[in-house]
Amino acid sequence: MNNQAKNIGKNIRALRLEKGWTQKDFAAKLYTTQKTITAYECGTRHPTAEKIPAIAALLSVSVNDLYGATFTKKNEKAKNPKLWKKFEQVEQLPDTDKRSVFRMIDGLMTQKKQSSR
Repeated sequence: MNNQAKNIGKNIRALRLEKGWTQKDFAAKLYTTQKTITAYECGTRHPTAEKIPAIAALLSVSVNDLYGATFTKKNEKAKNPKLWKKFEQVEQLPDTDKRSVFRMIDGLMTQKKQSSR
């Protein structure tokens, strides 16, 4: 898996431990399995776009904070400020609308992967 998945996994683990939760506790709160949490934390699996806001909310951090400094300090924001502005607007939407946006993004990314094969 890529470095981004490993970084978010490390952050999830650190923040989960700060809360004093076991993987099993956290999995129950996230409506998933302990195996999934282990995969996130080891970086072998990346949370879906739909799960990331839920994870951030449970851990009491922003999505940006969940990705950590290595994600936001690589001048990613400077590459496309218009895109970041949209992300900030999406962050203000109600949860149901956020989930719709995430499903659209996931669908587009799936189409992109399938068309590039």
